[in-house]
Formats: sequence, C-alpha cells, structure tokens
Amino acid sequence: MTDADLTVSTQLIKLARTLGVPVDQLTYLADVPDTDLRDFRFQVADLFFEGQSEGLRRVAAASKVVPTPIIAKLVTRSRNALFAARMSGVLDPSHAVDVAKRLPTDFLADVATQLDARRAAPMIAGLPTATVVAIAEVLAARSDWLTLGDLVATISDEAARATEAVLDGVALVRSAYLVDDAEYLERFVNLASVSKLTEMLRAAAEHDLWSEFRPTLAALSESAVEAVRTAAERLPPELGDRALAEIADRRSAS
Repeated sequence: MTDADLTVSTQLIKLARTLGVPVDQLTYLADVPDTDLRDFRFQVADLFFEGQSEGLRRVAAASKVVPTPIIAKLVTRSRNALFAARMSGVLDPSHAVDVAKRLPTDFLADVATQLDARRAAPMIAGLPTATVVAIAEVLAARSDWLTLGDLVATISDEAARATEAVLDGVALVRSAYLVDDAEYLERFVNLASVSKLTEMLRAAAEHDLWSEFRPTLAALSESAVEAVRTAAERLPPELGDRALAEIADRRSAS
C-alpha cells in the first residue's frame, strides 16, 4: 500500500465513523481522492447537525436557566454520548466546559468519539489540562486512535504537551497518522520533547509502524524534520539507521 493509499484509507475510516458504518462497507470509495472524501465527510456531518439544530438550540436555551450541576447529573444519567456531543456544538463554550468538568471521564471519552471537532473546537480548547489528559488516557487504553488524533489536534498547547507526555510512542504514532491537517502535525512535533520524538521513532521501528509514520514525516517542515533527525540520532544504531533512512527518503521525495 502506498502513502497515497494510506491517506485515502484515513479518510475512509473517518467517513465510516461519521456515517456509523463499518469501514469495509466503503471500500468501493477507495479510489476517490482524499480531499473529496474529506469534503464529503464534512458535508455529511453538517447535514446531520442541521437536521437537529433547531431542537438542539431550544434545549440549549432552556439549559441556561437550569443549574449546571443538575444538567451534568441529567447528562450522566442518560449516558447518551451522541446527544451530548451534538449539544456541545450549540452550547456556549464556557457553559459546555462547566458541564464537561462534572462528567465522568469514561463518559467524556464516549462523547469525544461523537464530536465534530470543527464545531466543538472552542469547547475542547477550554477543557482543563487534567481533564484532557484523563480523556486521552482512556482513548489510548481503548486503542481509539481516530478520536485521540482529533483530540490532540484541537487542544491547547499546554494540554497537548501534557497529553504527549503520558502517551507512549505507539499511541502517538498511530494517532498522529489520523490527524487531517499538516499544520496540526507541525505543532504536534514542535511541542514534543526530543525524548518523546525518540520514543515515537523507537515505536515505529520496533512495531513496524513506518507506513503510519511516513505521512507525519512527509507533512513536516524542514525545521521540524531536523527535530526528528536529532531524536533519531539518540536511538541505538540498528534502529537509528532505519529512522535516518526514512528521513532521507522523505527528503529525496520532496
């Protein structure tokens, strides 16, 4: 499978999540350009949201007169992650954060899988760092790299550093692979310590994750690639040589 194929596969995975179907039902779309798949996914998400937006906004208006602790109790009792995710798109971000801080971490992780990160970005950015880290740890334990990638791409720099610190190299490689925007990958690498980048490279080498690491490497600026190169030089020769070869291949292809 080529790197281009992998990019399309990423978009199919995300489209399947949006549609709520197994990804193997969408394999007939494998030859559609990834940008078209991404645009279609956004259109589908918008269609779903707009179909419910009027009712959601009425609920949001009513919630302004209900004390936040009561809303949190009601949401927790219902355990309706999809409804909570859709509500986060219409609530005032500060109000949504106040509710989220009172919800159980495992339920917040459930909600995160249903979020449209474009609409929920202000709320996600306002979450306390400790809350974000706790959610990320649950998602990593579930091997939910798709949601973890969306989360890391949206959170504040402080929360991103703290999250990177608690995740292992495998989790970081696999979640970075599912991040859409090169800008977020650049930030991801710039915020990571050299030791954490080294851990990612070790994971790629020891678990044969190069096909997932290459899209990240290809999206980086030369300065960010130099940071990865510095990290590769810290590895034992048998691992470092392969990592440096991957960097050299990236440069020759660019």
